[in-house]
Amino acid sequence: MSSHISADTVRASFGIGKKLGMGALGLALVTSLAACSPPGRSGDAAGGVSHTTITAPVTAEEVAELGDITLNVWADQGEEDTLTLLKPLYESEFPNVELKIQYKSYEDLVQTVVNAMNSDSAPDVTQGNQGYSTDGTLVKAGLIRPLDDVAEVYGYADAVGDAISQLQWSDDGQVFGSGTTYGMSPDNQMVGVFYNKTILSNLGITPPSTLSDFEAALATIKASGEQPITFGNADKTTAMQAFSIVQGALTPASDTVAWITGQDGADFNVSTNAAALDTWTTWVNEGYLSPGYDGTSPDDAAAAFADGTGAFYIGGNWHAGTISDSEEFGFIAAPAGESGTTASSASFGMPWHIGSKTKNELAAIAFVAMINSADFAQNLADVNRVPVQTENVTAPTPMFSDLVAASDELLSNNGSLYWYDWATDTMYDTFTSGLQEVMAGRTTSADFLANVQDNWTTFQDKR
Repeated sequence: MSSHISADTVRASFGIGKKLGMGALGLALVTSLAACSPPGRSGDAAGGVSHTTITAPVTAEEVAELGDITLNVWADQGEEDTLTLLKPLYESEFPNVELKIQYKSYEDLVQTVVNAMNSDSAPDVTQGNQGYSTDGTLVKAGLIRPLDDVAEVYGYADAVGDAISQLQWSDDGQVFGSGTTYGMSPDNQMVGVFYNKTILSNLGITPPSTLSDFEAALATIKASGEQPITFGNADKTTAMQAFSIVQGALTPASDTVAWITGQDGADFNVSTNAAALDTWTTWVNEGYLSPGYDGTSPDDAAAAFADGTGAFYIGGNWHAGTISDSEEFGFIAAPAGESGTTASSASFGMPWHIGSKTKNELAAIAFVAMINSADFAQNLADVNRVPVQTENVTAPTPMFSDLVAASDELLSNNGSLYWYDWATDTMYDTFTSGLQEVMAGRTTSADFLANVQDNWTTFQDKR
């Protein structure tokens, strides 16, 4: 399991998106064959995938040469609103192609996609998940096509800048965070802080921009009798995500990213993370988090916050579908530490991949390019997703403007920490269970940090 947000709860749709204009563009193709063939064809394809390298956007005429085809797509069920908008646009642009979209729950998708992509009926296009468990395995097995050419030709690489590294792998699937681009994702997902405007205004508190301001606000709110933070951690994931706003304020983001991406010498068992745990457990012990949080789901906590309970809700932008009243609520990026820059658990959404076995490569490229294009970004905004390309996006609500501002702040500061559980294939259980024990006082911060680092070291030694 992963903390990566897949089935976002943001469902509000505000209408049909604008028409894309991606046709009638020049195309020149060159064929480049990588060193090996995909698995299932030669039996040895790790690190190499045969594919057609594009040097210009795919045209409708080129796709039409494929004849009448069906493009099979696997998608997380949280994509349904988005793909409902995209399907008619795509099929209008490429009328010889029928999109057949199979929606999967997040757990079902990540647990079955590797076998599916290695089968004789592999989808042409699928979503994966950054980190070693899913995308690392797909790359290592040669089951997905490199996308450097697609990202360059369609301007995606320039638009997302250095953040594209979270979609890059070594061709043997061993090293994450640099190398070849194997996925493209159109939206950003981040943990930040929702706030209740009325409660803060009544107490004379402005939305905090630093961790020290945030802690001062929590103390003032607690003293007033209001609940400082409405919280639900029944899934154990929420605490791991929320902890990141403290850890990101005290530890350089680059150190955390180095650890998550498995760089040599990286270490999570450091003094700044110990200090972050001390701060986090102090918040627990002071009663800043709402009581009964281990028995409360994050969705129920978000709903309670949206009903007026609590001054803050620490959560992801995907909760904006529930906390949607822009008159009453706002959203800020994680308060900054002494560095002055904000950092928290964040990443692009589940990336789109093209299968190495597809017989419809150009149609698949056109699909991945369209959903990741700047032209489609308004459609993402219209279903309350935060596009990574926001230049021409009109925010549908003031809350959405807050989300975009926070996203831009994170991306411009390289403050996206990714997700702790990406670090190893078993880190999710180690981190979430351990943090829950720390919060309950059943284990120490020192033991927790040691266990987390041991998990990391064991994984790095064997991969």
